[in-house]
Amino acid sequence: MKCIRGPVLLLILSLFQASPVLARSDDLIQQEIEAQIVKNVKLRDTLIKVHVEQRQVVLTGEVRLYEQKLVSDRIAWTTMGVFEVDNELQVIPKRPVSDAAIKRKIGEIIKADERFRAAGVVVRVNNGEVFFKGNFHDFRDPSMLKHKIAEIEGVIAIKISAAFLARSSSTEGGAEYVGTLMTYK
Repeated sequence: MKCIRGPVLLLILSLFQASPVLARSDDLIQQEIEAQIVKNVKLRDTLIKVHVEQRQVVLTGEVRLYEQKLVSDRIAWTTMGVFEVDNELQVIPKRPVSDAAIKRKIGEIIKADERFRAAGVVVRVNNGEVFFKGNFHDFRDPSMLKHKIAEIEGVIAIKISAAFLARSSSTEGGAEYVGTLMTYK
């Protein structure tokens, strides 16, 4: 029997070789995230610290708007080589805003968009934390509403409970619940 150890061993070693994504250093990942934060217009005048260890990113510091926290999170998650992100950014509004004022602004957003009105969105605000739920037709709508709410001064957190509706073939033009209830932050 012919011995082919050399080629087999070479094949096995090449399978275990680290990919370029995994080979990125923590320092390089940190520098890339910091550079993206500095370049982002929405993150001007923020105090964001980035720490990376074993491809796990921790964001700390203060931002004025919840949208800035979301943008920072997205930058970290989309950086090549990142394995996990712990977003510990604190949302500290420049001035205090009442829950009633936040709820009123959210009402204006919902009123201005037929998709949100049709979803029957219900909103609760408690100490700047927003909870909304609705029956949406498009899976992108809750996220879109979340980002619009996140731009409101005084919002420090957002929780969503979304059900998704689809057109039923058995009822003309009617809607039937076909999705599952999804809750996400």
